[in-house]
Amino acid sequence: MAEAVGIRGIRIEDAGKVNEAIAAALAHDGPVVVDAVVNRTELAMPPSITVEMAKGFSMVKAILSGRADEIIDLAKTNLWR
Repeated sequence: MAEAVGIRGIRIEDAGKVNEAIAAALAHDGPVVVDAVVNRTELAMPPSITVEMAKGFSMVKAILSGRADEIIDLAKTNLWR
């Protein structure tokens, strides 16, 4: 879609190519749209988590509401790489 309107479009489907794609986007002289495909259960987490940040985390809510299968998917995606 980006290229259809004259904007450079870069799609990232492989995590191993993120640095290459971001470097290409930054090197381009003009606007760029970066489309990064991620697993729906991928956590966008900061380098460290405080107790305040963890309050109300969706994992606890998911377990209490009987959605343990979502927690298993979350763990597979984020813990066992």
